[in-house]
Amino acid sequence: MSKPMVYLETSFFRYLIATPSTDPRKADRQRITRDWWQDSRHKYDLCVSKTVFDEFCEIGDGKISPEEAAARLVLLQQAELLIQERAILEMAALLVVPRGPLPVKAGADALHWAVAAYYGCEFVLTWNFKHLNNASIKRRAERIIREYGYESPTLCSPEELEGIDDLGGDDV
Repeated sequence: MSKPMVYLETSFFRYLIATPSTDPRKADRQRITRDWWQDSRHKYDLCVSKTVFDEFCEIGDGKISPEEAAARLVLLQQAELLIQERAILEMAALLVVPRGPLPVKAGADALHWAVAAYYGCEFVLTWNFKHLNNASIKRRAERIIREYGYESPTLCSPEELEGIDDLGGDDV
């Protein structure tokens, strides 16, 4: 039996490698992300796109050093690289205004979503609540993706995905 396919969006990796934060919310997200990476990643087929590589490993102009980029590449190589086909670029364009719910500045977020939908990923792990894991945006974007002939992945945080194996119901 094959494992569920999970697309790891850039914010996931940023929380995974970040220096421990003094902000309690960020520190909690860092801990959740590291725990998921340690305990749960083996349950899934992991994948990323070129957009993740571009955002996470950008060198120069105050970004990261070549040494840091090399270390990040090692981390990304634990996931399958999904190729960006023409249909993905077309779908991503539909997710951006004027037709879609994403602003023009969120073009990379549209690409993450379109890649995951095109390849049939079941989940997108993200900490991006502004443009991706946002209830009103998800509703409109999912409709566009269905109209384009694909099923939208479930966009969620590592914390939300963690309970997916427990089908026993609520523990109240």
